[in-house]
Amino acid sequence: MKSDSSENGSTGMQPDRTGAAWRAALLAHAARLREQILAKGEKTADGFAPDPDARQVIEAALGPMAQEALRIVEAYTLGAVVTSGQGQTAAHSDRPIPPEFNARLNIILNGIAPAASLHETPARSPNVIQSELWQLLYKVRESAEMAYARELDLVELDRRILFLLHNVGPLVPADISSAVGVDKAQVSRSVKRLLEIKMVEREQLRSPLQLTRKGQEHSERLLRLADLRNRELTFDIADRELEEFFAVIEKLLDQAVVLYEQERELSQAQETRQFPRPGAAVESESGTGEKIVLDRSRIISPLMTLSSYFSRSGSLAFKRLTGLSNFEAWVLNEIGRDPPIPWNTLVERLDRDHSQAGRTVNALVERGLVMREGKPGRRHGRFSPSADGQKLFELIQDASRKRSAFLLAPLSQEERDSFLSTFDKIRRNAVVQLERERAFEELGQL
Repeated sequence: MKSDSSENGSTGMQPDRTGAAWRAALLAHAARLREQILAKGEKTADGFAPDPDARQVIEAALGPMAQEALRIVEAYTLGAVVTSGQGQTAAHSDRPIPPEFNARLNIILNGIAPAASLHETPARSPNVIQSELWQLLYKVRESAEMAYARELDLVELDRRILFLLHNVGPLVPADISSAVGVDKAQVSRSVKRLLEIKMVEREQLRSPLQLTRKGQEHSERLLRLADLRNRELTFDIADRELEEFFAVIEKLLDQAVVLYEQERELSQAQETRQFPRPGAAVESESGTGEKIVLDRSRIISPLMTLSSYFSRSGSLAFKRLTGLSNFEAWVLNEIGRDPPIPWNTLVERLDRDHSQAGRTVNALVERGLVMREGKPGRRHGRFSPSADGQKLFELIQDASRKRSAFLLAPLSQEERDSFLSTFDKIRRNAVVQLERERAFEELGQL
């Protein structure tokens, strides 16, 4: 009986589920070439040939483009290693492949994909990655607050940290911050609260945090409820479909982190009216290329982390381009999409309470970016962007398209379609879950 590696070739390719085995073969070829360069200090790909099985896959899919694709991948790999300064010594040969290496290479491969697999990005995709993801998480958070409050009154971030420590084990605050996608200051405040109520402990100030016996008991109680909620949210989603969904989230998260680092660099440099060049990844703070520690035991946790990183980069981008906060940019975008928009329709699209939406709309009106039709000082009426607001709306639209294209670049069309299909199921289940919790809340008040 053949081993998995002999069946798929020594490239280590997995069975193709997306119709793009040629892509996996080229990625594996680049990884092998990178390893050889680092191990031997070579600065040429001469004489380095792909595995025969991999070559057959590449040639069958790309035809006359196969040899050119190999040259492009080899040139990229050589350049990536040499410019990083790692190709000068074999001491680095055991370093893991940085996430940005594959992220950039996937963008290149999208450009040489066979014509049959080239499709336009679905018009829906940017909305799913931005407003629809935010709205899904808002529904999940609202229902979670009602459900968990009946068990233990903790804020959302406190619960997420308890879950993370329970499922992953002891972590230092920096690792917790990267895992949940929340800045270190917020994590520090949450850790302080959990230390005060004896849910977590650590030996020294910089030691990893771990659950106390009390924290273990409470986290297990909450986890039983979390498991039930997770089963509800993943209803009608098969295990294989769920695995593929997580795999896509990992790719999206790699891109979201790169985008966040780019925006940090741009903000610190105080550059204006520019957008990061696709593929121009910025090294993370650690520079190690290590993966973010993620809790993949539940569907919502990775989505929250993805949303956090994408929102944080969005806040920086929209502030840099328009001077607006992330939510202000979102409100102006919704108003600009379908003006004049009635108040109730706007609130429904934002999926926020009237108070928060009202304050933001009033601020935009006061700044001369939004015009209101109707009685002054009231939150009803119809809203449209002013001339200045329209200019900012166009900037927001352009930035949103570029940010979404950057985020989705590593995905094949099949991966995008599958991701959207699964996302719709989760969203449907989240709506049902929220309505049930609201019904419980109303019954408790009778």
